[in-house]
Amino acid sequence: MVARALTRGLVIVALTTLGGCATSSQLIPTQPSAVTQQLVVRSLERALLQLDVSRFAGRKVSVEMTTQSYGAQSFAKEFVTTWLEARGVRVTLESPDLTLKVMASVLGSDRGETFFGIPQLQSTLIGVPTPEVSLFKWVRNRGLTEMSFFVFDARSNTYLETVGPGIGRSKQDDVTILIVINFTVTDVEDRPPAPGHH
Repeated sequence: MVARALTRGLVIVALTTLGGCATSSQLIPTQPSAVTQQLVVRSLERALLQLDVSRFAGRKVSVEMTTQSYGAQSFAKEFVTTWLEARGVRVTLESPDLTLKVMASVLGSDRGETFFGIPQLQSTLIGVPTPEVSLFKWVRNRGLTEMSFFVFDARSNTYLETVGPGIGRSKQDDVTILIVINFTVTDVEDRPPAPGHH
């Protein structure tokens, strides 16, 4: 009698636990991932630092931006506009002196991987994949921005000059050695100083 009650109690606990696992909410990572966003922004900042816009300080300019990555275009334009304004450039649509056509020929990230070991395998017998065994695994994430400013007279639409290109790179490497040794090498924490700060 006691054994039967104990067994019944254990079954209820097990079912409750499994039910909780099945219905528990899980966080869904953003797309693109936070690391990807950080890599792209850091490469964008570093590309902009190579572009000398000091001669446009105090002048009224309009900004047009073109990228090959449509999803990043609105954010990148707002970032570039704010970056210019922080350096004394007056960005406006009302009677500008100059038009800056910002061409981001590259704005994105890449991923590469070197792997030695046994990859994850799907078992046809039990339907459960065997885990990956990494003797050496090197995952390389790279951010890259290539950007130029093409300067036009806003009234006559006459081409005046090109500023750039500015090229910015960022990286994060994730390394696994002999399954249990894991470390990350990254430069995304190295942020350029804000305008007016040294």
